[in-house]
Amino acid sequence: MTANESENQVKIPGRSVITTLSAMGYFLDGYDLSVISVFTLVLVTYKIFQYSAFTESFVTGSALLGAFVGAVLFGHFADNIGRRYLYIFDLIFFAVFAILSAVSTNIYEMIIFRFFVGWGVGADYALSPVYTTEMYPNKKRGAGYGWVWTFWSVGAGVAFLIGYVFYLINPLTGWRWTLAIGAIPAVVTIILRTKMPESVRWNIMEPGKSKISEKNLNTISEKIGITKADIKAIIAEREKEENFAAGSFTALFKGEYGKRTAIVWFQWILYDLAAYGIGLYSPIILTSLGISGSSSLMFSFIFYMPVGFLGALGSVFLNDRVGRRPLQAIGFGGMAIGMAMFFAASTAVASVGIVVGIVAFVIDYGIGNLGPGNTMGLYAIELLPTKLRASSMGGATGVTRIAAFLSAFMFPFITSTIGRSSFFFVLLGLMALAFVFTIFFTPETKGLTLEEIALASYKHVNWMPKLVMPEIKKGRS
Repeated sequence: MTANESENQVKIPGRSVITTLSAMGYFLDGYDLSVISVFTLVLVTYKIFQYSAFTESFVTGSALLGAFVGAVLFGHFADNIGRRYLYIFDLIFFAVFAILSAVSTNIYEMIIFRFFVGWGVGADYALSPVYTTEMYPNKKRGAGYGWVWTFWSVGAGVAFLIGYVFYLINPLTGWRWTLAIGAIPAVVTIILRTKMPESVRWNIMEPGKSKISEKNLNTISEKIGITKADIKAIIAEREKEENFAAGSFTALFKGEYGKRTAIVWFQWILYDLAAYGIGLYSPIILTSLGISGSSSLMFSFIFYMPVGFLGALGSVFLNDRVGRRPLQAIGFGGMAIGMAMFFAASTAVASVGIVVGIVAFVIDYGIGNLGPGNTMGLYAIELLPTKLRASSMGGATGVTRIAAFLSAFMFPFITSTIGRSSFFFVLLGLMALAFVFTIFFTPETKGLTLEEIALASYKHVNWMPKLVMPEIKKGRS
């Protein structure tokens, strides 16, 4: 889009289009991270490839390692060169390597191809929610992020449902179709994303790199609900941040922003250790409780759809009303209860263990998706300024994928060494720690514009974490 294009030539997407196309990225994230559970179930049950506990762990965790690379690289460059082109390009990894994973002939090929699927997953974590949040009005950005997050559960649920169908048809070949099908929505979304404009906020923050005229920028801003007052605030933010480059890793870890990065990383690491330790092995955990292989896939589908979906959907309506901090505290508290119930289920007799285990999954997925599953990414986006926003989301995603990888990688080793019950007890302790951390260190961002958050100072007031605005900046846009 060039500066001499007329206003009538500018293609301005509606907010629903922006939300849907970003949400499809999270749909693919949920699908491609969860679908490997179908393969591992077949692998463990039918021994289709030669494997060890070590290679089994890498099959589950390789995409998470790839997500670390994709998130950090794409997040950094999205701050530096813009969101739009990378927002389109990242989905190519989903299409190409989903198909290659489906035609794997041994465990090592699967590990390699899944690693590059992870590049796309990590990249889209750093791009889709950032793009959506920046293209939303300030008072509705929590709902916008909530809609994107909701589609993760949809993607995960669809992965288990398709896996269930193909498992019933022929488990020895069905896993290949289940992996390959993920390429179809990826290709469709790539095509549709080519019609999207660059992020308005990034355009204003990087005027020398912008390829859109001021007239058309104002037109797009008005269409999607970014006011003239918001634009003035973005310019004020730009003046404050002239002393560091977009995507600067140094700025991300220094001073005020360094404190915020530490908050985001610590609480998200704790969440992922539990979420992926349970989520990636849900079929295997269910079979250990006495549920059959095919039924474990259907139960896993139900935990994501409708349970996880409804929890995530609640965030759409509550992020901007209740606030991020209460939802996160409730979520971590609920997940702690869920881990305690997993522990009880693993030590109970078969029939009781199944019932308690299923209730534990419902609590963990439902409340977890309403709380930290939703708020982790939203905090990573909101607490850092526009010039560091994608780097923040990418860096936080990257380091937490390492934590998720360790959780996935260590699950077979820990459970074979100290038992599943001890593993669940450790996760209980981590969720209790995360609950306490939220109360004493995580600030509320509800009611503040993105620009006000960038200008505020993180402080403790009466032992509680607050974002304190300078007196001269208290006006709301």
